[in-house]
Amino acid sequence: SQPPFPPLPEGVVVEEVSVIKFTVVVTISAEVNDIDVTELEASFRPAQQCFEPECQLTVTLQPVEQSAARGALQAAGTVASSTASVFKDGNTLSAVRNANYVFARNSATQAGNILNQPVSEVDPNVNEREDTEPRAVAPPPPSAPPTPPPPSS
Repeated sequence: SQPPFPPLPEGVVVEEVSVIKFTVVVTISAEVNDIDVTELEASFRPAQQCFEPECQLTVTLQPVEQSAARGALQAAGTVASSTASVFKDGNTLSAVRNANYVFARNSATQAGNILNQPVSEVDPNVNEREDTEPRAVAPPPPSAPPTPPPPSS
């Protein structure tokens, strides 16, 4: 369930809008606690061409499952998923789509440079799906009356 919206400005309504979500996934050779998700989000944003208000970015971090078979040799790791959620009819959709597919073709080293993190793996697949999500939508501004000339001093 979505968190409730903060109090909205006058006239702004929350509407379910159609969005396309693009998720890219990288594995980072670091503990979850050592990764600053705000910084990571700031790096993913230009990489995915996801800029508000057209596009909203969500970055989630999960520790890599330590499998018993791999034993203690497997270094600590974090799977970072970054989802760009862009208006389906927005004019940034193609830019966001392209950026995500370009990002997914990066090598781990390239992605590490982009994200400023020790990336060990980039998932070459982009998860692209259609969805709806609530967005605060402002009504078009009323046409402003002409500004009176400033009083002459």
